[in-house]
Amino acid sequence: MKSIKYITMLMLGMGLSISSLNAKETVEYRDFKNSAGKVIKAVLVDKTDIKAVFLMQNGRRSSVDISALSKEDQEYVKGWNKAKAYFLTKCRSLSVGALLTLRGYEAIPIKLDGNSIVVDAKINGKPAKFVVDTGAGTSLFHTGSAIRTGCKLGPFEHKVYGVSGEVPAALAQVDTLQIGESVFKNREILATDLMKDMPKGAKRRDDGLFGAEMLSELDAVISYQERTLFLRPDKSDSAKVKAVDDDQANEDALTFRIFKSKTGKIYRGNITKKTATVISVKTEKGKKIQLSISQLSPEDSEYAKNWTPEGALFLQHCRSLTIQELLELRAYQSFKYQRKGNHIFVDGTLNGNEVTWMIDTGADSSLLHLKAAHDNKVDVGPMDQKVYGVGGEAPAAGCTVESVTLGDALFKKRRILATNLDRFEQGLTYVGLFGADFMRECNAVITYREQRMFMIQVK
Repeated sequence: MKSIKYITMLMLGMGLSISSLNAKETVEYRDFKNSAGKVIKAVLVDKTDIKAVFLMQNGRRSSVDISALSKEDQEYVKGWNKAKAYFLTKCRSLSVGALLTLRGYEAIPIKLDGNSIVVDAKINGKPAKFVVDTGAGTSLFHTGSAIRTGCKLGPFEHKVYGVSGEVPAALAQVDTLQIGESVFKNREILATDLMKDMPKGAKRRDDGLFGAEMLSELDAVISYQERTLFLRPDKSDSAKVKAVDDDQANEDALTFRIFKSKTGKIYRGNITKKTATVISVKTEKGKKIQLSISQLSPEDSEYAKNWTPEGALFLQHCRSLTIQELLELRAYQSFKYQRKGNHIFVDGTLNGNEVTWMIDTGADSSLLHLKAAHDNKVDVGPMDQKVYGVGGEAPAAGCTVESVTLGDALFKKRRILATNLDRFEQGLTYVGLFGADFMRECNAVITYREQRMFMIQVK
C-alpha cells in the first residue's frame, strides 16, 4: 500500500491523476548504471542540471548525481525531456492541429483541387478562393477577381514572372483581405490576368495566390495530412487579440485557444470545466466566462464535447513541445530549409546527385528546369508538352526520373515535366520545383515560424 500511495503522490505532483491512467498500463523501467557498474532499475521522472530523479521499483524516489552515472546514462539523462517523455507515454494521439490551436493558431480548412491547396477568403467582404502558394514570393490577384470585389486598379506598369513567362500587372488597392480571423487592411497587391493562354473553355478555379509574404507574416503552418492551414490571426493587421513585442509575453499569449461562436464572436482562453451543454472558460486576462456549446462554431463545439480534465492535464505538459519535437517523435523527417527572399529551398537528390529544390505548394505537379534535367542525366523527351502558370503557357518535355530524394523519402521512376525555368533568372541554383504531388504523398508539414519542413512516407 505504501508503494501505491507514493506513486499516487508522485503522479499528482506531475499533474497526472490516477483516473487518467489505464489500469493495464505498466511502468517501463530502464537499467541505469553508476560509474562502478552497479545496475539500478528505475524510471527517470525529473532532472536538474546536476541531479536525476528516479522512480524506483519499490515506489520510492531517489535523487542521484548525474556525474555518478555511466557515460551512456549521463548522455541519456542530459537528452531526456520531461515534455517528450510525457508525450510518448500519455499524449501520443495529440495531433499537430491540437497543439497549434492550443497555442493561439486558427485552423483554416483547406480543399485540395488536384494537388493544390485552396482556402476560402473574403476580399472587401466578398467571398473568394485562394491557392496557398509557397512558391509565389508575393500574393497575386486575378484581374477579373479584383474588379469583381471592388478593388481599384492602377496602371499596368508592373510585371510579374512565372514558369511560363512574364505578364503585365497593376497594383490593386485592397481595403480588406480576410482568411478566417486574419485580416489584412489597406494593402496594395499585384493583379494580373491569370487566365492568359489557358485552353479554350478553361475556368478560373480561384481568385489568386495567397503568397509567401503573407504566410510568413502569419507564422503559417501547412499540414497536408490534416488538410488544414494554421494561421496566427494576432499577427495580422486587424487582430482580435493584439500581438506584443516582448518575446516571453508573446509565448504566454500562445497558451490560450481561440474559440468562435456561430455569430462570429471571438474568445481566447482555456476550458476549466464543462457540463453537457456549457463550458467554463478562463480568458487570457483571467476572466471566467461560460459559453453554450451549441452556440460555438462546429469545430469548437466538437472540441468542447471531446474535452476532458485528464486531456487538459496531458496538454498542459506537452504544450511546450515545438512542432519539430512533436513530429520527430512521430517518426517524421525534419528539414531546416533555406529562406531566400520569400522562397523556400531544401537540399535533396536527383538521380543520385546532390541538388537543391524549391518547395512550391502552388505547383500541382513537380517540375524540372530543362538544363538541370540534362545535367543530371534525366531521360528527356521531345518538347511537345505545355505547362501553364503565371505568364501563360510554355513548351515542356515529358521526363522519366529514376529517383528523387528528400532525406529518407524516395520517389522512383516518376514521370514529370521539364521546362526552361531561367528565362528571367540566369544561373538557377535549384533544379526545379518540388511540387504538391510529392508533398501530398508524404504528408508534408511546412512551418514558417520554425522554418522547417517535415515529411513521412507511407510505404
